[in-house]
Amino acid sequence: MEFSTELISTVAELFKQAIVEAVARHPESKIADLEQGLRQLLKQVGAQALATSLTALEEQYPQAQVACPCGSLADYQFRRTAKTLTVFSWVAYRRAYYLCSHCHRGQCPLDQRFGLEPGKVSAGLAPLLALAGVETAFEEGCQLVERFLLLEVSDNTLRKETQTFGQLQAQAEQTWQAQSQDPQHLQERLRSQPAHPKRLYGSMDGTHVPIGEEWRELKAGSWYEVEKVRSASGQGVGELDELRAKNISYYCDIAEAETFGELLWATGVPRAADLAEEIIFLGDGAAWIWNLVERNFPHAVQIVDWYHAVEYLTPIAEAAFGANSPQGKDWLEAVRTDLWEGRVDQVIIACQVFEKQAGEAARKAVIYYTHNARRMDYARFRAAGYQIGSGTIESGCKQIATQRLKRSGARWTLEGARMTAKARAAWLSGQWNQLAAQRAALPLAT
Repeated sequence: MEFSTELISTVAELFKQAIVEAVARHPESKIADLEQGLRQLLKQVGAQALATSLTALEEQYPQAQVACPCGSLADYQFRRTAKTLTVFSWVAYRRAYYLCSHCHRGQCPLDQRFGLEPGKVSAGLAPLLALAGVETAFEEGCQLVERFLLLEVSDNTLRKETQTFGQLQAQAEQTWQAQSQDPQHLQERLRSQPAHPKRLYGSMDGTHVPIGEEWRELKAGSWYEVEKVRSASGQGVGELDELRAKNISYYCDIAEAETFGELLWATGVPRAADLAEEIIFLGDGAAWIWNLVERNFPHAVQIVDWYHAVEYLTPIAEAAFGANSPQGKDWLEAVRTDLWEGRVDQVIIACQVFEKQAGEAARKAVIYYTHNARRMDYARFRAAGYQIGSGTIESGCKQIATQRLKRSGARWTLEGARMTAKARAAWLSGQWNQLAAQRAALPLAT
C-alpha cells in the first residue's frame, strides 16, 4: 500500500507542529525524547486512523441480505462493534452484522473482506508476536514487544501465536507428504521442473529437550547446497575445505524414527532430492539416521561426520599412554592420519591393540568404525569435493533446540515444544512469509 508524497508531507507538517509545541513545553527534551514522543504519537494516530478507516469502509447503507455459506440468505440485523488487537493497540470499529435464519450462523462481511477476527490478534500483528516467540522465551518476548511496538501483550497471547505458526508449518508438511505420495503431482513436477539439482546435501541429528518431567528426542533434518569460499591449498590432517552451506531448509519433530522418515521424504520432494544428480547425507553414527537414508534414498552417498569419527581416538590415547603424553600424541597423530586418508582397517587394528589398556573406549571405537567403515572413505570424499562435516545440522539443532527449547527453567508440553520448534525451523528456513500469508487467511477459513 502506497501513499502520495503530498499526503505524507501534509501529515508530517502536522506532526512537526505537535513536536515543536511539545518541545516548547519541555525545553530540556533530547533527541531520544523526541523519538519516543513521536513513536507514541504515531501509535495513537495509527490506532485512531485504523478504527475510523474500518468503519468508513463499511457500506453506509447495508444490503438487506447477503449469501450464507449454507446456501441460504442471511438477513441484516444491526451494526455491531468489534475490537481487534493490532500493531497500534486494540482498535474498535462498527460493521454490519447478518444472521441466517436457516443455519443460525452470524457473519460480518467487513470482517471477511479484511480477514478480521474480533477479540483476537490481527494478521498484521500475528507474525511479529510469533517471531518474538520463536526467538526467545515467551515472557521475555512480551518485554521485547513492549519495547519495540509500545504494546503490552500477555505471554499466553505470544505463545498462542507462536504455536499457531507451528501448526501452519505442520499443515504445510502434511500437504508435502500427500503430494510426495501422489503420482500425478510427481509427474507434473517432472514436466514443470526440468532442471534438477546437481548436488544436494541432506543431514539429520537428534537432541533431547525437556517435556514435562522427562526428556524427549527432537529429531531435526536439513536440506542444503554448498559453495566453496576458500582454496584448500596447504590443507593438513583434519583441516576441512571451507565449504559453506547455502539455501538451507530445516524440518523437525518429536517423533519415532519411522514417522520422521515420512517427513524426511516429504521435505525432500519439494527440494527435488529424489531427482538430484548427486545426493550426499551427513550424520553421526546413530543407526536411525542411516536406516532412514537407506530406506528413502538408497543411492545417496553416506558420510559420517569427520569430527564425530575422530573424537573416539583421544580417550584411547589418554587411557593407553596417559593424558598429554608425547607417546599418546604421536599415536593419535598417526591414527588420525590413517582415518583422514580413509584407511579405516588400519584405524580399527590400532584401536584393537589397546583393548586391554583402554577397555570400553577401545571397544566402542572398534564397533563404531567397523559399522561405519564405508561412510569414512574421507580421502575419496575430499577428492570428490564433498563436505565431510555435519556442522549445518548441528547448528540447526542448536538454533532450534538449545537456544529456544532448552533455555534455563524451560518445561514444555509435547505439543507446545513440537509447534514452537516447527515455527522456529520455518523462520530459520526463510518460510516465514508463506506462514504469515496463511495466518492472514485463517479467519476466512473458519
